[in-house]
Amino acid sequence: MPIRYNLSRRDIILVLLGAVAVHLLPSSLHHGRQQLVVETVCEQPPPNPIEKTVYRTKTATKIATVFQPTTTTVGVQAAPTAGKAPLDFVASFPETHILSHFPGWTLFRDVYVSNGTFYIVSDQAVSEFPQIPLMISTPLEAINSPENIEARMPTKDTLQFITPAEAVRRWGGNVRRGEKNRVLTVDGNTVLVNEPGQFLGHYYHLCAELLIGVQAMLIGAVTPPSTDGSRDFDLMPKHDLAFPAPPFVDRFIFARTNPNGWRDRPDFNVYFMRAAFPGTTIEEENGWEDRMIMTATGDRAWHFPRLLLTDRSASHRGEICGSRTQRIAAEAVEGMRKQGKLLGVRVGGWWAPVRESILRFAGVPPMDETAMMVHNKALAKPSKIVITYLSRQSTPRRHLTREAHLSLVDALETLVKRKGPNWQLNIVEAERLTKDEQIKLAARTTVLLGVHGNGLTHLISMRPNALSTVIEMFYPGGFTHDYQWPTHALGMRHFAVWNDTWRTEGVGEGKPRVDYPEGFQGDYIPVHGPTVADLIEDRVEGRIAGI
Repeated sequence: MPIRYNLSRRDIILVLLGAVAVHLLPSSLHHGRQQLVVETVCEQPPPNPIEKTVYRTKTATKIATVFQPTTTTVGVQAAPTAGKAPLDFVASFPETHILSHFPGWTLFRDVYVSNGTFYIVSDQAVSEFPQIPLMISTPLEAINSPENIEARMPTKDTLQFITPAEAVRRWGGNVRRGEKNRVLTVDGNTVLVNEPGQFLGHYYHLCAELLIGVQAMLIGAVTPPSTDGSRDFDLMPKHDLAFPAPPFVDRFIFARTNPNGWRDRPDFNVYFMRAAFPGTTIEEENGWEDRMIMTATGDRAWHFPRLLLTDRSASHRGEICGSRTQRIAAEAVEGMRKQGKLLGVRVGGWWAPVRESILRFAGVPPMDETAMMVHNKALAKPSKIVITYLSRQSTPRRHLTREAHLSLVDALETLVKRKGPNWQLNIVEAERLTKDEQIKLAARTTVLLGVHGNGLTHLISMRPNALSTVIEMFYPGGFTHDYQWPTHALGMRHFAVWNDTWRTEGVGEGKPRVDYPEGFQGDYIPVHGPTVADLIEDRVEGRIAGI
């Protein structure tokens, strides 16, 4: 039985207007032909699924079973508009360029990843690019053995060079038949960390190594070179047209570790990451494996318009990290410094945006640049000398003998009492303070003192002044660059102390050699308290030559 409608004149007019709008709206939005793409994917796997290797090392192989989808194309979608457009219908994919590179630190523009392999798409000769082992590694846990060192070298499954024509053959669609290119763009700025959680799960290694290197790379990439030293004492980069803010980090990808792999036990890594990069997403190993599985057939790829690739093993193949400092961030910091792209190199001014984000989150008032500067060429001395002794006496290893601890406390208390009300002493066990309390204390500390250990990482939250100092106590004969290098890189003075002897870079015999003698990790480290107190007083009063 037919259904009859009684339409008024108003109803008829509305129907006609709607029909006209449906006809005209697509062309007005896209300025081109608007047609439909229909994709039909099999709900059941085909009879012969493909097993595809998505990750291979010399010790492990990950296999994914991939099912081929069935796709029916009905028409051609309109070409994308300019700007932040996908690569669905481009005739040629953007070529890869390297914006900045130092061993272990490579800032790419337009790099591609398929089935876990990085692809540099370019018609340039391979010799025009950095050596592959200085960019990337097979991401295995690092063991100091010839076999493991060799196993961590990159292979053809790690990174490859292909031409733009080859990229189109692999990932391009037949545009004339309305087939999209099979490249998915990951918009924004990405930092990809190509290392397992062996070191990332430590407050020092993530915050005082990785993040320092990341900041140096990102801020250096947008800073015009300066070689006259006129801005060596800038406390903060000038975020104006000439010196813009570093690019926003849209995502960190910890590609080789699970969500717990980059978290330290006190949870300072989470605190720093979230406070310094509040709008940044964090993707871990499972998410990266999803990306590999989705491109496991090799005929699809992920496109990263901006990607900073950081690789610990590759940094150790560089001369600065591998031979001199053993600190991965040193390659990025020293490289950018040589190019004149780190402002405030004498006071860690390039690090200030990260530090001030952390301090603001902890509740520290904004930095008063006027009070900290003298003629814009030197830092002012602080009005109050704040000594913070981070005691490790309640920890099971690497702490002073009881006698040495009591001697040190007595000498410091005597010094502060003698010097008067403008000197302050804090003796703290960090684990008894909240994270906010620890950061607030570091921000106002002049002299940070402690046995070699994780607490000294708080030096990255110290605001610079003319007397900013880190004093690190070692078992006699022991030394490592763990805290010496970042202290120096951030424009502060580091002293290594062994009982009644001290050394510092640029004075006397200078920085000592790296060594780990028996007792380095022990709970019987000696120190002569009066020697440390005299060192602090001489440092503050300017009686040490060369300072």
